Parts: sequence; structure tokens; C-alpha cells
Amino acid sequence: MRPKVRQFLSVIIIGAIGQACASSAPATPPAFTPTEVIDLGALVTPDLPQKLWGKAFMKQMGFNRQNTFDVVSWKFPAGKDTISGSNGYYTLFNHGGPHVDAPNHFGAGKGIDSYAIASFAGSLKVFDATSYPIGRSVPVELFRGHVQPGDIVLIYTKYVPPQTDDAQPELRTLTHEAAEFLATLPVRAYGTDAFSVESNADLSTPMIHQTFLTRGIPLYEQLFNVDKLLGKTRMYFVGTPLNIKDGDGMMVRPVVLVY
Repeated sequence: MRPKVRQFLSVIIIGAIGQACASSAPATPPAFTPTEVIDLGALVTPDLPQKLWGKAFMKQMGFNRQNTFDVVSWKFPAGKDTISGSNGYYTLFNHGGPHVDAPNHFGAGKGIDSYAIASFAGSLKVFDATSYPIGRSVPVELFRGHVQPGDIVLIYTKYVPPQTDDAQPELRTLTHEAAEFLATLPVRAYGTDAFSVESNADLSTPMIHQTFLTRGIPLYEQLFNVDKLLGKTRMYFVGTPLNIKDGDGMMVRPVVLVY
């Protein structure tokens, strides 16, 4: 073999070995990789709406159906074999579980398809509201000086669903002043672990739904695991629903990326 050819082949072989060694070494994760991903969604079961709303309030509001999962099995020949599987029709109560409200849910505008996709993601601030009384009690002072325009804001209220068939949902939520402060800042979205952003103990107007929804600000309700976000500072929220035409709301499985 000629010397120049031998030298050329040696360079190729050494380079290939070096590349193989490099590819087997642990890769450095990109700078945008989160240290933790926290799931704010719920396992969707037929009785999830009733678990969170309670039997009494669902009956009062005229909601007499649960989620249904109609699974259709199929099979057909493929060559010498037969393959099988299934598809399903899912009927879901769109406000029974973690979900986002659209403006038309409270007669405040168009459907969920009217939101820009950017409305469902952004930097996140989470506040502990467990020390306040049941009702519209969470004050503006909890947020003032800690929230920037464009933030997504969640509160943790330690919501407990109705425990008996006759019990009504009881929860903590914003005062009029706090709702107006966040909505006019404005925040990108607002949410809670509670059954609703409203309180059955105080349905005085303006209602919190209208304060936000008339300004095109999405509202998230019945979020799970919000307590796991307390004390964390660098967080990014993503809670994108299905884009249902004229939908008044839709279930979501939000995640929070912690950095």
C-alpha cells in the first residue's frame, strides 16, 4: 500500500474511533432542559366530574351524566396473520377535572378557539392561599409587587371536594380587588386548584369569571398537584387544550417545567 494511501486511511480510522467514543459519552443536556416536570392533570375516569363537583351541585346545575368511554374493537387480515386493536369514542364533561374556561362560558365573548396559542404558556408564579377563610378572601396584597405583566398566576387553596352527597363545594378565592388587579396588570392566565374561581359563599358581582374572561384571559380550574410548586421560583407553565370550535372550555393536562 502506498504511504499516502496508508496515511489517509489511518486518519479516517482514528476519526471514526474518536467519534464513536464521543457518541458514547454522556451528552450535556441543552440549557433549556428543566430539572423537574410536574403534572397538574388528573386521571380521567367516568366519575371524575362527580368527585370534584359533588353530587348535590351537579344535580343543582342539571348535569346528570358522567364521562363515558365507548371502545370499539376491530381486527382484519394482514397477510398470513390477523391484527387487532381498538378505537374509542370518549364523551367528556369539559369542566369536570383540570380544564380551561373560554370567554363564552360566562357569556363574555367567543369560544376556546378564539385564544391565541401563546395564551396557554408562560412564566409561572404560584401563591399559597391556604391561610385565608372560605369565600372571596384572598387579598391583592398577596400578589402586589410579586407579579409581572404576562405572568401566569396560580393559587393553592388546599381544595377538598364535597365529602357527602348533600355537601356543596367550599373554597377560597380572590377578592374583587385582587381579581381586578391581576386582570388589569394583565396576567396571561389565572388558575386554581379549587373547584372554581368563584365561591358559592359569595356570588356578588362582578363575578371573577367575567373579570378575567371579558379581557380574554384564560382561567384554569381544578388543577392537581399545585402544592408541589410552592417554594419554587423558576417555572414555566404549559396548559394547551384541544382547539374545539366555539367550545366553552376544555379539559387539559397542564405541566410545569421547573428550572
